[in-house]
Amino acid sequence: MKLAPIPQNEHERLTTLYSYHILDTLPEKDFDNIVTIAAQICGTPMSHISIIDKDRNWLKSQIGLSLGEGAPRELSFCAHAINNPEEMMVVPDSSKDERFVDNPYVVDAPHIAFYAGVPLCAENGFAIGTLCVLDRVPRNLTEMQLASLRALANQVVCQLELRKKNRDLSLSKFSLQEINEELEKFAHVVAHDLKSPCNNFIGLSEILLNDANNKLTDDSKEIVNYISDSAKQLKTLIDDILKYSKTLIFSHDETQNYSFEELMQTLRPMLQLPEKFELHYYGPNTLITVSKAAILQILLNFCTNAIRYNDKENGTINITFSEETDYFVFSVADNGRGIHEDDFERIFEPSFTTLKGADRFNTLGQGIGLATVKRLINKLGGEISVTSKIGEGTTFRFTVRK
Repeated sequence: MKLAPIPQNEHERLTTLYSYHILDTLPEKDFDNIVTIAAQICGTPMSHISIIDKDRNWLKSQIGLSLGEGAPRELSFCAHAINNPEEMMVVPDSSKDERFVDNPYVVDAPHIAFYAGVPLCAENGFAIGTLCVLDRVPRNLTEMQLASLRALANQVVCQLELRKKNRDLSLSKFSLQEINEELEKFAHVVAHDLKSPCNNFIGLSEILLNDANNKLTDDSKEIVNYISDSAKQLKTLIDDILKYSKTLIFSHDETQNYSFEELMQTLRPMLQLPEKFELHYYGPNTLITVSKAAILQILLNFCTNAIRYNDKENGTINITFSEETDYFVFSVADNGRGIHEDDFERIFEPSFTTLKGADRFNTLGQGIGLATVKRLINKLGGEISVTSKIGEGTTFRFTVRK
């Protein structure tokens, strides 16, 4: 019996093999099906997928054999086959082949007389194992059987590559999730550290205005008020930036099941509608399967803007919902100031300024809300559009993929 020579690139070959994380895994139906088909096509009682480790021939899947998880590498026919990655190794009669004539698996059970193995080559060309068929009597395979065996070996490699890529994607997603979590923690710490001095500015301004009311000139009071207002705006800006940054790590996988009615009942108390403002909603009570938190954030932003930038005494907000083949469709309409058509694109940019100046509560916005909304909608696989008439109102329409 001749031992199979160790490939010159053995270290690189083993590194490639271990990158698949296939060794010592449980049986899998996809691989079991392949060895079953290989045995049936070739008319042999035995077939297996072997993986050549450093000192063992480990069997991922087998039919007609009773070798457990494999055999020592030095006894393996497949250890010879991997030395010629581009060629199928065929042994028509092992009793006449000096490499295997006295091999224990030839002399004793399972009495291998015929062997045909196709090397399983990774994308870099290294052979990590074989798909082989075996028989207890000498024989040959037809050209059709040989071609079919090669095709099945390609399927084994495709399955291994698919497993590897799925695993790499899972690890990448997990790594990104860890990074995102750390960035989110960092953002909150930074936000806290930035907002603390803002609170100090606001508190000190109030002290100056209240305790030194008779000592400050009108100009000084105006400066103190300006400092206080600027600090409040900075706090709002920090909060808005945090909301915007969260959309960078939003996952479309965060889905729930809820009805349109349940969505509206959750939204209504969040709005804190002023007197003489009304909220109406229309649409089928269809089951929605998109992240409820994301949809609420989008609708809340539109509705809050509809309140803040409404110059009418009696305000109305109309939310409509419908369903298309691949999308859920929402629209939010108000009877507010309206937006000039030239500004339709600008309003979705994180410009840190607003187009409308102070709102009905005399508060300046930061111009980040709609940019956040657009990013969320895009991550949900949808699109957003706007129509508006100055003095009459604005309608935002958006879709999200089911």
